[in-house]
Amino acid sequence: MTYIAQVTSYPYGISSQDPLNLLKSNGIEYRLSPHERKHTSQETADLLGDVDVLIAGTEPLPADVIARGLPRLKHIARVGVGLDGLDIEFCRKHNIAVTYTPDAPARSVVEQVFGLLISLSRRLVEAHESMRRGKWTRHTGMLLQGKTLGILGCGRIGKQVANIARHGFGMHVLAHDIKRDQKWAQRHDVTYVSLDKLLSDSHAITVHLPRTDKTTDMLNRQRINKMREGAYLLNTSRGEIIDEDALYAALKDGHLGGAALDVYRKEPYVGPLTTLPNVITCCHQGSCSHDGRFAMEMGSAYNAINFKDGKEIADGHSVWLPGMEEIAVSL
Repeated sequence: MTYIAQVTSYPYGISSQDPLNLLKSNGIEYRLSPHERKHTSQETADLLGDVDVLIAGTEPLPADVIARGLPRLKHIARVGVGLDGLDIEFCRKHNIAVTYTPDAPARSVVEQVFGLLISLSRRLVEAHESMRRGKWTRHTGMLLQGKTLGILGCGRIGKQVANIARHGFGMHVLAHDIKRDQKWAQRHDVTYVSLDKLLSDSHAITVHLPRTDKTTDMLNRQRINKMREGAYLLNTSRGEIIDEDALYAALKDGHLGGAALDVYRKEPYVGPLTTLPNVITCCHQGSCSHDGRFAMEMGSAYNAINFKDGKEIADGHSVWLPGMEEIAVSL
């Protein structure tokens, strides 16, 4: 029987055909997304049934969708790092492997963070828009050196951001995370603090958290109001972490100096934050460098092949595999 992969991640194999050629040369027939955008749950469910491996993007994969792939579906290979919306417990109960490519998108997101931070602090987008309207307006911004950056979530991406901010820009770095890596923090001169202290003391805060029940609405109206006057807020992780209405109000009344957002509660985003001059809005494109995207796609292809062939999955790429007692990733 032909081994079939359904690819719902989009784009996939556009910048380079290598991931697709790799699948085919290793005995996996693939079907690409017919929608060429992020799928709805129903659209994904309609593509399952005769599929051995689902190569998925960030689309939601609740139990009822995954069930449509039974009994044939044996593996969900996430392209990238996001696991929210994927019912891993259901996969465990039905012996469906889950893998991902957590390191591949990290540097792309890190570099985007600093592009957004510099654009906010030096008001580059405002200057650009003024020039497009024929106005020569010199906008004065904030120097990053000596300022305090608060990092909410210090995993793969947060640690890289902290390292560059501290050693590259000479910023003071505060971090808040449920897990504290004190040895790393001492080595890079990073200070773990409470959430309230991070909010009140940071000139800019960048969010790098997964979406969970605990992180949803973590930055609500009360906490946003605790942020330093004129501070910047950046989110390149998950839109559900921030109360968008509260953020809009804090930006509109001048409590916050600006925001840069790559993710939203509902995507594509068409809300009022796009109307404010002190907000930079991007289209969930933190991982969208050619290099990072290629690494994500190749990693997912190798995960699919190795699982099919009974070979070892790359170090750090296993979320849950048949035979594991526990899920390898903290959710």
